[in-house]
Amino acid sequence: MTRVALAAALGLAAAGCGASGVPVTGTVTVDGQPLSGGLVAFEPAPGSGTTGAGAVAGVRDGRFDIPAGKNLVPGKYVVRVGPLPPASGEDLKTAPPQFRPWETTVDLAAGAAPFEFDVPGKK
Repeated sequence: MTRVALAAALGLAAAGCGASGVPVTGTVTVDGQPLSGGLVAFEPAPGSGTTGAGAVAGVRDGRFDIPAGKNLVPGKYVVRVGPLPPASGEDLKTAPPQFRPWETTVDLAAGAAPFEFDVPGKK
């Protein structure tokens, strides 16, 4: 194999190495109302074979966005939604009513539609 062909083959192989992330978007509501502020975390589901560190994003006005650069790969994830911690700088007088941390399991696929999570309110 010539040096040029070898270099081209190595370049193509390197381009295919490493998982590239998929962007994840969605909405979070509490009892049907947009969550004004909170956190959403995607963590690889134990025993699922999904790899990576997962990702956390803020929820503002009921929406969250995890860019592809956070390297979430397709697979099964445990999704946890929780309120902002008190030290987050959020004005507790205008913060949304607190709710119990909530979780579910989802399958993340490339090109997936935005997720919609409706969290039960604190009763």
